[in-house]
Amino acid sequence: MATAAATAATLLLAVSGLASGLVVPADERCHSTDNAVLGIDIGATYSCVAVYCKGRVEIIPNDQGNRLTPSWVAEGGGRLVVGEAAKEQAAGSPGRAVVHDFMRLLGKKFGDDDVQREMTRLPYAVVDMEGKPHVRVEAADGDVRVLSPEEIAAAVLAKMKETAEAHLGRTVSSAVVAVPVYFNDAQRRAISDAGGIAGLDVMRIVSEPIAAAVAYGLDNAKSDGKRVVVFDLGGETLDVTALVADNGFFDVLATNGDGHLGGEGFDQRVVNHFVDLIKRKHGRDISGDGRAMHRLRRECERAKHALSAQHQVRVEIEALLDGGVDLSETLTRAQFEELNDDLFARTMAPLRKTMADAGLEKGDIDEIIPVGGSTRIPKVQQLIRDYFDGKKEIVKVNNPDETVAYGAAVIGRHVAGDDDDKPTMLDLPSFLSDTISIETAGGAVTPMIPRRSRLPAERTHVFTTYLGRQTAVAINVFQGEGSTAKDNTLLGRLELTGIPPASVWNWGWRWRPIQVTVKVDELGDIHVEAADEGSGKSERLSIVSGEGHEHGRLSKEEIDRMIREVAEDLVEEERIVKERVDALNMLETYIVKNTAVTGGETDCEAKARAASEWLDGNPAAEKEDYEEKLKELEDACGPFMAAVHETSGLGHDEL
Repeated sequence: MATAAATAATLLLAVSGLASGLVVPADERCHSTDNAVLGIDIGATYSCVAVYCKGRVEIIPNDQGNRLTPSWVAEGGGRLVVGEAAKEQAAGSPGRAVVHDFMRLLGKKFGDDDVQREMTRLPYAVVDMEGKPHVRVEAADGDVRVLSPEEIAAAVLAKMKETAEAHLGRTVSSAVVAVPVYFNDAQRRAISDAGGIAGLDVMRIVSEPIAAAVAYGLDNAKSDGKRVVVFDLGGETLDVTALVADNGFFDVLATNGDGHLGGEGFDQRVVNHFVDLIKRKHGRDISGDGRAMHRLRRECERAKHALSAQHQVRVEIEALLDGGVDLSETLTRAQFEELNDDLFARTMAPLRKTMADAGLEKGDIDEIIPVGGSTRIPKVQQLIRDYFDGKKEIVKVNNPDETVAYGAAVIGRHVAGDDDDKPTMLDLPSFLSDTISIETAGGAVTPMIPRRSRLPAERTHVFTTYLGRQTAVAINVFQGEGSTAKDNTLLGRLELTGIPPASVWNWGWRWRPIQVTVKVDELGDIHVEAADEGSGKSERLSIVSGEGHEHGRLSKEEIDRMIREVAEDLVEEERIVKERVDALNMLETYIVKNTAVTGGETDCEAKARAASEWLDGNPAAEKEDYEEKLKELEDACGPFMAAVHETSGLGHDEL
């Protein structure tokens, strides 16, 4: 035992002082069962919501008719606006802070190194509130609002919930939420809190690659030991995961990624190309013009999408600059690939690292699953095929940016028990996201269970006392990859008291051996036991998943406050949407009535047809825009009620 004590890590001991959207026609609604569970992919760039109904999974469009909603949040007149509205607000007021790419702040401390690095590149202010990062946003009237990452995530989840409810025509309160595979326990608990704030019971938090594998049917009994690579290239990040699908079980073998590589980076290269081109041709630098840059960025994104299906595209923006300066240039696929050559090359490094960490050869892989809109890019697909020497084909899919939400909805079906052919709970074995360590002398830590360990996991290690006369020890349990305690997150503290002091030998006091066992169960709960081998004295500590973090979870009071604020925002959003829809309906009704009763090219007829064409080209117009168009028509055709009354035969009360 003396030899073991001499080679064991020295435990730091405490000697003393232990201390509702658009209305959907009834016949178009998805009549799913009352226990329907939403599948939500909350992404860094876009979010997506799906539900299982009518014997299939349905991706739900938002109130703009889009199946993806930007994960953008802005302050708008005392309420939070989400999605396209927030993104447009950024274009209309370039100086205003609009929040996106906030997932990196969830479950983190303000002083964390990665948070400090992110603060240098995020376009909005991140401030310290009680040790946690918060985002400072400014409204148009100058009012300032400080939001926690959980509040921002809650606003996006509430938008997904509202989108689903408008489509289904009823309230939905349960969801399965997919998160990046590298999310640790604190980040997952932050998502759970955000769901609660948004009025959702988050029944399961699942890793994105597992949701993607489920979407491709790899949760069935026929997937006997299939080795799969999930290549997830989205708007902001690249994540590559190797896993085994085995009769409904999933075992993540390795994962790697690049946190700043994705579609938006590809877009920016094209934007920079045209900024330089405009500067050379017109002598104008548009980089400081927020509105012009927003229009250019949107057109470059459209061009990128088009180049996935064709070899060249025309990039055209009318009146991009004052003075009638238009942009009309050809962009070829070869040019696009050349502009992004180094970025495309970077996509292979995480793939190589993942394969190496998983101990897999290229021939071991059975399936390559593309996830994220950027995997549509032909160059990316070519690089993946080349890596596998052309011997492996990528699974063909029409909408890789919807795959994760689709899989989450399938898992939601299982969780809800809405499946006669499969178990009511899909078994998804997990792995440890971050290393569990014990603090030792000098503030160092000794790793007990390394990250990526498959759960359940257990390890026992013999430590020693630090001082000769000690009768008590304090064992601090940390989570993280840092080499010192201060670089990791404190999960809990176990106190072992009443142990006999160590005996004296010729050169001083002997150390007393203390045996520490750390177990992490299938649910991620951590169980720690410390025992003095000589006396048999022992103590135990259990840390329930997500509840041991010093700065991890919001207090009940904070959550209750945020629930009230989100609810108020949603009520205001519903009012605004209703007023917008009412104004749209009035304009459409007026156009139909006048085009139906007038003949020839009267001024009224011409204006009605022009208004109809304007509607086709402006599907996202605001209430005020519709009211202005209606006023123009009334000036040409007469008051709204009179025109409708003449052609309908109905009295005002009946309308």
